[in-house]
Amino acid sequence: MLSIEHLSVKYGDTEALNDFSLSIRTGEIYSLIGPSGCGKSTLLKVLCGIIKEYGGQITLNNKTFSPKETSIGYVPQHYGLLDWKTVKENIYLPFKLSPGKTFKETEVNEIIHSLEIEDLVDRYPSQLSGGQKQRAALARAFVSQPDILLMDEPFSSLDTFTSEVSQRLFLRLWQKQKVTTLFITHNIHEAVSIGKHIVIMSKTPGKIIHEIENPMFSVSGYQEEKLRFVASIVQKTGY
Repeated sequence: MLSIEHLSVKYGDTEALNDFSLSIRTGEIYSLIGPSGCGKSTLLKVLCGIIKEYGGQITLNNKTFSPKETSIGYVPQHYGLLDWKTVKENIYLPFKLSPGKTFKETEVNEIIHSLEIEDLVDRYPSQLSGGQKQRAALARAFVSQPDILLMDEPFSSLDTFTSEVSQRLFLRLWQKQKVTTLFITHNIHEAVSIGKHIVIMSKTPGKIIHEIENPMFSVSGYQEEKLRFVASIVQKTGY
């Protein structure tokens, strides 16, 4: 379990997160939703080790959390692909950066197949659509077999149809690895489609104001039921 207790982060005199506490169960997906500027991305930067100065405590399986000692997969909003490398080279990048990390080519190919990008591996990012870039970024995150997967609004720049297709592909792949996932979004429909747990944040400084277990969570998805659940969240929280 990843346990975040009383986390506070400041940028100068501006408080981005205040008394943020969340327990994330191993092998489950948490959708974190809130208004722009409420500290969602700040939280991911803390977990990635980009932000090192913060108040509070973070533990993983009852031990002090260290980003350097934890395998973390990260999918940023704009994908983070290297323009001068092919899709295949981008996907294999975690193994280049960590020479001691081992992999089986059959497992990598299975991930590529699951995300339906076999015919794209020799292309460069500039030759891809937004949805294709997003799937390449997902493949790179999954091949490293992370302990924790952090996703920062990865579907936000996609059209509705492409976003829904990408979400289904992601959930199909996640079902195989069951990686502990923190999914950041500002879209309540995405939050319900992806997360087993819905965590709603306040305005800046960000803190949790509601945490709801999603009874509609399903890898296959039941769209009408999910829409009704979205409506119930809106009515309950006023989000």
